[in-house]
Amino acid sequence: MKPTLDFALLAGAACFSMTVAVVPASAVAIMPGSTLIAPEAFEPMMASQGTLLASDIFAGSALTFGATFRQAVYLNTSGTLDFYYQISHTGAGSLGSNQEIRSFTVADFSGFTVDGFASASDPDGVGLFNAAMNPPASTTSFGRSSPDGRVVQTDFGINGLTEGETSATYIFRTNATAFDRLGTFGIIDGSTISGTSFQPILAAGVPEPASWAMMVLGFGAIGATMRRRTTMRTISA
Repeated sequence: MKPTLDFALLAGAACFSMTVAVVPASAVAIMPGSTLIAPEAFEPMMASQGTLLASDIFAGSALTFGATFRQAVYLNTSGTLDFYYQISHTGAGSLGSNQEIRSFTVADFSGFTVDGFASASDPDGVGLFNAAMNPPASTTSFGRSSPDGRVVQTDFGINGLTEGETSATYIFRTNATAFDRLGTFGIIDGSTISGTSFQPILAAGVPEPASWAMMVLGFGAIGATMRRRTTMRTISA
C-alpha cells in the first residue's frame, strides 16, 4: 500500500470550481489533445450525484495480473451524464506473475466535454463502488491524448495498484444526455484486460456535427435559390 497523498488531476486547458448537489467540489476540464502532465490538486467528490441508470462489474485476468473493473452511469442533478470507474487488483495473472496495474483507459468520449472528479469513499451511496485502499496520489494524472479526445486515460504513476488494492472512483462528467454499451475499456500493465464499457452518445434525433454543417449549407443554398427566383419574377414583371 502506497502512502496516501493529495488527490490530483491533469490540468487541461481550463480549471474551474463548481457545486454539485450540496457538496462543494472542483473539477479539471480534460481537453482533447491534452497530454499526461503533472496533475492539478482538486477537492474530491464525496456524495451521491443523482440517479443510477446502469452499472456493471467485470472480473478478469491478464497475463500479468487479475483485476475487477466497476463502472456505472448516473444522471446528475444538472441533467447530464456522469461515468464512474474503479479498478481493483485481485492477484496474479494467468502466467503466474503479479505486476502492478499502472493505468486504465475508457472510450469513446470524442465530441463531448469531460470534467474529472475522484472520490476515495463510496461516491454513489448504494455500494456499487468500494472505499479506495489506494486513493489517487500526486503522481496520478488524466489525459485525452488524441486530438479527437476519443480515449480518456488515467495513469497511477508510482502509485500503481498492487494485489489487494483498490483505486479511487474516477468520475467523468460529460455534457451527454444519452449513452450506450458500445464503448471500450482497457486495464494496462505488462499485459491488458479489455472489454466493453458505457460511453456517451448523441441523443436520438440529434444530428451529428457533420450533419449540422450539411444542413446549414443546404438551408443557405435553398435561401439563395429562392432569392434568385424572386429577383427574376420582379424583373419579368
